[in-house]
Amino acid sequence: MTARTTFAKLIERHGWVRIPVIQRDYAQGRADQHIVRDDFLKSLHDALCLPKNDPMLPLDLDFVYGSVVNGSFQPLDGQQRLTTLFLLHWYLAWVDGFGEDFRERIFTAGRSRFSYEVRPGSRDFINAFAGYVPNVSAADCQDLVGMITDQPWYFRSWQYDPTIRSALSMLDRMHEVFRKTSGLYARIIDEAAPAITFQLLDLEQFDLSDDLYIKMNARGKPLTSFETFKARFERHLESKFQGWHPDLCNGTSLADFFSHRIDTRWSAFFWPFRDKRTATFDDAIMNLLRTVIMVTRGPEAAAIAADLADLRTTARASSYTWFQDRGWLDQDMILALVTLLERWSERADAFRCYLPDTRNFDEQGWFQEIITRPSGLTFQQLAQFSGYTQYLVHSTGEIDSTAFNAWMRVVSNLATNTDYNRTEDLRRSFAGLRDLVPQMNDIINHLASPDGDVRGFYRDQVAEERIKAHLIALGNGWPERIDRAERHTYFRGQIGFLLRCCEIDLSEVDAELMRIDATVANDLVGLFDHYLTCAAKMFDDLLEDPMVAGRLWERALLAVGDFLLPVGPNYSLLTTAQDEAWSWKKLLRNAAAGEVLKDLWDRLDGAASFADSLSSIIDLASGIDPWRDAILATPSVYEYGLYRMFRFYDNGGVYILRKSQMNGKHAELFTYCLYENLKVESEPLGLTVSYYETTSTDEEPGLNLILQFGGEEVSFFLSLAVSPSEYQLYLEDPQEPIHELRVVLEDLDFEDEEGWLTKNVEITEMKSQVISLARALAQ
Repeated sequence: MTARTTFAKLIERHGWVRIPVIQRDYAQGRADQHIVRDDFLKSLHDALCLPKNDPMLPLDLDFVYGSVVNGSFQPLDGQQRLTTLFLLHWYLAWVDGFGEDFRERIFTAGRSRFSYEVRPGSRDFINAFAGYVPNVSAADCQDLVGMITDQPWYFRSWQYDPTIRSALSMLDRMHEVFRKTSGLYARIIDEAAPAITFQLLDLEQFDLSDDLYIKMNARGKPLTSFETFKARFERHLESKFQGWHPDLCNGTSLADFFSHRIDTRWSAFFWPFRDKRTATFDDAIMNLLRTVIMVTRGPEAAAIAADLADLRTTARASSYTWFQDRGWLDQDMILALVTLLERWSERADAFRCYLPDTRNFDEQGWFQEIITRPSGLTFQQLAQFSGYTQYLVHSTGEIDSTAFNAWMRVVSNLATNTDYNRTEDLRRSFAGLRDLVPQMNDIINHLASPDGDVRGFYRDQVAEERIKAHLIALGNGWPERIDRAERHTYFRGQIGFLLRCCEIDLSEVDAELMRIDATVANDLVGLFDHYLTCAAKMFDDLLEDPMVAGRLWERALLAVGDFLLPVGPNYSLLTTAQDEAWSWKKLLRNAAAGEVLKDLWDRLDGAASFADSLSSIIDLASGIDPWRDAILATPSVYEYGLYRMFRFYDNGGVYILRKSQMNGKHAELFTYCLYENLKVESEPLGLTVSYYETTSTDEEPGLNLILQFGGEEVSFFLSLAVSPSEYQLYLEDPQEPIHELRVVLEDLDFEDEEGWLTKNVEITEMKSQVISLARALAQ
């Protein structure tokens, strides 16, 4: 039904007028709306100043559509005009000294009867503003906005709310237009001879859908993903968790606490991380939501693999419906989200960090990763963030940074050094962390106890953490010693290889915990320090100076023993890549291969003599595998392939691969080493050398040799033969040599094999045979 009414009559009739969530922010006060704003205020001013019997009255503001929902009138169209009228009623009541009258009409039980549900911050501002009666007259007030924002009830974070900014801007302009008027409050509430009216189209009890709001209100704007999520999430908290009062809410219901914080303190916290282009932080907070959901999935959840796969994809936009339908908005997730936001925003001017430094967990750096690229987080990172979140959620009062740091050291060591090949691996880590939570404030003593086992992580790393915890608890410099070892960039907390060098058996942890008392630990100090000195220097050189100092370490280790680890059908000389199967990191994990490292380090005395000692070990190497000997003599082999991969065959063939497969470019080790050596010596011999790589297993790679004979070029090819460790050197061009050339070659024991002049050569004689050939042809 339709009726002409006033703002005051609308409030009296319906009791409550609420701008619903689906409506847009108040916009008439915005700077870019100054023409519309000023024209509207002029029309209102002129109408209120006309005599009551003027035929131009009342000023009709056209239709206001709406319906009654849950006992309150919710405008579908007319939001902007109603908000301006609300502000004007407050302002004129203040000018004329009728502030208390306005409060009686509009304010009840600490709440404004005209309210905003678009954002909790807007609602809270309207509630506080409606009950505010300034103790300064309008005539004496030079800065109305400054006076309002200086009130103790005004939150600094409200400066980011577009509705509140627009309302303050409108009030500022009203102060310019109406401050010198008087008696206009009586005119604006006069119902007998109203100055300002509108046509109310009351749609009775229709509960209009969100879609209908947007379709009917042409001036409405679609809500952002987070605004939509927030509105529905708050209702979710009210309906599902009505009786839940977590300690951090200080007695307030969770729904009210969340609604208030998200538009005040938490909004201020997120503001520095906003998108500068859109001036919103919607993406940041939705990304945080995704990540918190990922690390709070119950380890027992059957669908955890599918959940994590969905949450880590960038193809699916976040939404309340998606989250709720999958059952992700549960108590664990909500408590973690609220806890993290409350902890991080504790300082008004900066991100609150709780760890003493960033070594075990870079809190602000991780937060930046989470809000920008949650889909890129590895399982190792998710496990670490889960441990971080668990600690903050289950801590009460002020955080003990020392205990928290000890916890995160263990969590980071376990997660970083566990291989995650599938979601089930991560699920087990989540479960293991949950089991550890009761011990989180005394994690060192727990790990060192007989009950200190941890499930869900790499078993050797768990064993290592328990032994280290025992040594740390013994003191006597071990905390600092272990800390120094773990700090090395390459080790990343994994130093079990040093413990094994000290003859500590990580496969028998409980027995070792009993064996290693203070006396034994003291005896281990010298050994540990020596191996740490060697390891730190070796990996510093491998990382910082791989071509010179690093190469010395690699070749010396190869001279001491065969340390190559299998990588599928291949073996690798290893690289410093951290997480690959062909990395030094894998060697450090391997107890058997680690014995070669120990053997090398046992031959070294002090850091000052490392270079000389390493060179001596290389020079004196004897009785070793031929392939190792060839590499020691030809360091350029290290530069041949991307992954330093080798493939060994039963016929004695050893092939070096450009990448990782034989259908890619590859060379035969011994002919390639000969090629590298001859490049230096070829010119005095009148010899041109090149190498033929192949991409097929049906043909052999080999060494091309070009020489001069009788003024003509002749070429030879040297490659592995069928017989183990035997090579064939044959005349490739011309296939039919002149008599003189044939005589020379036959004198060198070349024989005709299937039409080719060929000579079989032992692996140890290849270089001498090539030099003899070059000299014979030169003569």
